[in-house]
Amino acid sequence: MCKLLRVGLRRLQILLVVSLVVHQAASAVTYYSLATANEQLGHGFDTQVSLPLEACLDGDWRFQGGSNANLSYDGLFDANTLISDLSGSVKGGINLVIFGGSVKYSMRKKVTTNTNAVSSVMRFGYQKGHYSLENRQPKADILALLKTNPNAVRQRCGDAFIHNITLGSNLYVAAKIHFRSKEQYEWYQTKVKVKIGFWSKTKTKTKEQEQTTTDAVYSIRVASDAPLPPALADLIATGTSYCRTDALDPCYTYVERLFAYLFEGGTYPADLTNDYLSVISYDVEPYSRSGHYQLANAGIGTLSVRYQQLSNRLRAYQDLVDDRLESLTAFRAVSVAPEEMSALDLELTEQNQHKQRLAAAADFCAGLPGVTPCEQHIEAAIRVIP
Repeated sequence: MCKLLRVGLRRLQILLVVSLVVHQAASAVTYYSLATANEQLGHGFDTQVSLPLEACLDGDWRFQGGSNANLSYDGLFDANTLISDLSGSVKGGINLVIFGGSVKYSMRKKVTTNTNAVSSVMRFGYQKGHYSLENRQPKADILALLKTNPNAVRQRCGDAFIHNITLGSNLYVAAKIHFRSKEQYEWYQTKVKVKIGFWSKTKTKTKEQEQTTTDAVYSIRVASDAPLPPALADLIATGTSYCRTDALDPCYTYVERLFAYLFEGGTYPADLTNDYLSVISYDVEPYSRSGHYQLANAGIGTLSVRYQQLSNRLRAYQDLVDDRLESLTAFRAVSVAPEEMSALDLELTEQNQHKQRLAAAADFCAGLPGVTPCEQHIEAAIRVIP
């Protein structure tokens, strides 16, 4: 793996954009994993509401190959593009399970462009490969239940199952410029025709760029959809992530340290062992296309598609709050005026409370308590957000 990753990074260090390769069977649909408990091989899946269910199939894990390492760069990376690229859902939009995975879902906001910030992102991607579930058989208790209560089997196992998973890690390093308002951001977009990432000290800013970023904050954010190796976690903990745009040297030093670790000559490839990989994405296969006709014909699905609509509504507000938190955190990090610090602290506390309420509503709805109680919890969390 170490050799493979080094080759991938070396080839793409000149910042050629390489698309992430995701193995996908013709009849399967690929989902980006949000690290919820049921997103594992052999678990049932309800495709009507995009919900992973309990384990309904036994079988053997089989490694299918597909190891891949790459580096890509994007000058303007939005949150939806990030997930779409990762999951391989080039067609049909972004595939996500409903409600769950709030922590991983909000991760993407740390490194992507939003209404108050522009970002340049480098992605270090490694796929160990794809695993499928072979020699599959329905679990014994599921077979027994089929004889007495097929509708219960449908509720527990859905109409499909997770057939293939991709293990790996995607690490993002984002240079962002945060603006105090949407108006300032839009003015920057109008005035500065060439989007800049400020990746190094040698980058020369024009007078126009300096004028449009006078009251902005520059940040270096690192995020991953897998656990961080200890050396990288320590580096992040000791680095300067936020700088005023007229005092960028500490952030530039942090960038240099990061790239020394990540690029050729650093230890990141060797540090990326199995302990620091996770399920990146997975393929969902209908029972009817995989020969599991007993499960394909079991009962009638009763889960309401309204759950999907409620999840989308909830996540729209989660995005709103996460964007606000990103901006407030950036300006609080460089603030020195006591009055401004106090005001920002109050706003941060308020937004974190909103975030917690929305996450609690998501956790409640993930248990499928019924559409009405789920909607009530979501609306109660949304109601207090200005």
